[in-house]
Amino acid sequence: MTTVLRSDDMRRLNRLRIIQMVRRKGAISRSEIAQAVALSPATVSTISNDLITEGVLTARGNDAAPNTGRGRPSIHLSVNPGFRHAVLIILKIGAINISIVDYAGAIVAHQDFHIDMATIAMDEFRATLIAEIRQTWQASGLPGDQLARISVGIQGTTDIAGQKLLRSPMTPLTDIPVARWLEDEFGAPARLTNDCDLIARALNWRDPELYRENFAAILLAHGVGMGLFLRGNIINGTQSSGTEFGHMLHRPGGALCRCGARGCIEANAGDYAIVRRYRGDPENTAPASHVTAAEIAEIAEAARGQNTRALDALAAAGRALGSGLAGIYALVDPFRIAFVGHGVAAFEFMEPALREILENSNANAAKDIPIDLFPDDLPLVLEGCRIDALSEIDAIQAERLGEQARA
Repeated sequence: MTTVLRSDDMRRLNRLRIIQMVRRKGAISRSEIAQAVALSPATVSTISNDLITEGVLTARGNDAAPNTGRGRPSIHLSVNPGFRHAVLIILKIGAINISIVDYAGAIVAHQDFHIDMATIAMDEFRATLIAEIRQTWQASGLPGDQLARISVGIQGTTDIAGQKLLRSPMTPLTDIPVARWLEDEFGAPARLTNDCDLIARALNWRDPELYRENFAAILLAHGVGMGLFLRGNIINGTQSSGTEFGHMLHRPGGALCRCGARGCIEANAGDYAIVRRYRGDPENTAPASHVTAAEIAEIAEAARGQNTRALDALAAAGRALGSGLAGIYALVDPFRIAFVGHGVAAFEFMEPALREILENSNANAAKDIPIDLFPDDLPLVLEGCRIDALSEIDAIQAERLGEQARA
């Protein structure tokens, strides 16, 4: 019994490795797969032939290969776009973005919807979300049995299982069972993921050499969040999706945060905090419900003109970010940072204060950490959703052979 299970587990793992290698490369030959995943050519050939028969992969001639007129033509494998489809949903303040992607990751339908969740009731939110998903699915023209996965990117905190939206700046509602709603309505597995985690996962997929083992993606927008990779794995809480970097304490009794506490990192580095300080409003002024990218760009431009209030507001943001990073680095050692979101437009004026804090802290070895900037967070959140959904379909399909062998 033990030997059979181990054999099945190895076959399942090999199936998954081959599917994922084909997905990452887009088109790749069997010999290249064998070399990349350290399997024998015979094993790769057997598994890939099974996956072609199941409709997971397709095989075609390599048009880029030179035609010598001798030997067998080069055959490349690709994922079959029509095998399955997924729904990707991004929930953020004031908007729902819904995309339908094929198994190769191409968008086949997309719609944006406005939603004001500040006063919405639970039942109305459920009905609106389901109706808008149905509308987008119908626009794709796909049959219902093609839906294999629903991935939801959330501006907020989820439970560790990815089933509930626990709390969010989008709405006063809490403990919202979004995944159960969608699974009951559409019959496909659904999972919610914090948007910062999705950003980090997208970076890891885009450039696994640069963003492999240890790095963090920090969102600089209305909120300040962190997606953290350590030893190659995303780090979450024991019960929730937080790494609540933005709500770490920076200055006790300090500026009012949108979470209701005072002195959070976000209360100094969030877009509303920068605008509040730039305008000279008191620290206990309620955070603005929405700040545009243009407003942050305007403050950055004022700083370039040596506007004192702009420079002060952005330096304060840099000090708050540096303080938070210094605390984390003292625990787990320095790592690369990617700052993402419209706050990046003013980062050049935050960075000197951030690095000064690190240099004068017990994490001074981090003063020269590499920092990357990505001004637009939405494409990364969408890419993270896509990777999440399609990887789960891959994993389910990889299990199929093991189930048949044990039957």
